[in-house]
Amino acid sequence: MATFQYEVFLEVVESGSFTKAGEKLGLTQSGVSHNILTLEGELGVVLLHRNRNGISLTDAGERVIPHIRQIIHHARLLEQEAALIKGIEVGRIKIGSFPSFSAKFLPGLMNEFKRVYPGIKIELYEGDYDIIKSWIASGTIDIGFIALPADEFETIQLLKDKLVVLVNATHTLSNSIYAKDEAINNEAFIMPKSGCEVLIKDFLKQNKIKPDVAFEVHDNNTIISMVQEDLGISILPELVVPENIPNAKVIPLEKEVYREIGLAVKSIKQASPSLKKFMEIVKARFRIEKT
Repeated sequence: MATFQYEVFLEVVESGSFTKAGEKLGLTQSGVSHNILTLEGELGVVLLHRNRNGISLTDAGERVIPHIRQIIHHARLLEQEAALIKGIEVGRIKIGSFPSFSAKFLPGLMNEFKRVYPGIKIELYEGDYDIIKSWIASGTIDIGFIALPADEFETIQLLKDKLVVLVNATHTLSNSIYAKDEAINNEAFIMPKSGCEVLIKDFLKQNKIKPDVAFEVHDNNTIISMVQEDLGISILPELVVPENIPNAKVIPLEKEVYREIGLAVKSIKQASPSLKKFMEIVKARFRIEKT
């Protein structure tokens, strides 16, 4: 019962709502509230602020939540190990990913994993690199797909994603085989803000390229639309760019630049049996040698 109360508490914190937590756990709102009040009574501290704007952690809640995450983590490890002894594959994996990787690779990975291990549940969280890193660090997710390096975690490189130039179909670069440095210089430029801007800015600085940054945009689809409307050119990871974009052309950079994409976990050795099985599926998909 105490473990279930911890799970209710975590679900409330992660969903930000008693109602949403109840829907996820199959409880009424009063049932969620009862479990939280019981947990607070057992611990002798108030864990949550409740007000018109929603819920937030108290100072005590902030201090105990890492320990509660660890309790839940080890409880699930125990359940999975016991199930393995009985020859049953069970468990749950929480995966974090950024949108372009999610769209391109995750459906196939998840489908393959569910085919081989139908008893193991998968939960997907989507965000940018920094959010995914914070989720891994806090224990909100078990594994994240992010751009490397990420020295604070154990990582496995999966692929290299080439950066390309996206231009309007009428732009002078549209018929070029490669985009040379001087062709980008002084051009109206749309700077991505979705996480790869550090790599792009480093490339521009190293090659002394100074485009005229007219816009800084977070959403990659918005950037593509802006290029289609001839509001500027941009540099984007190839994984982001759809094939056959109307009124736009993809031009390779003369000097190739890549973002490295990999999986990240707190500890490969301490990963749950379910997570290790998922990692093996991922490594097989990207032809990474087993370790």
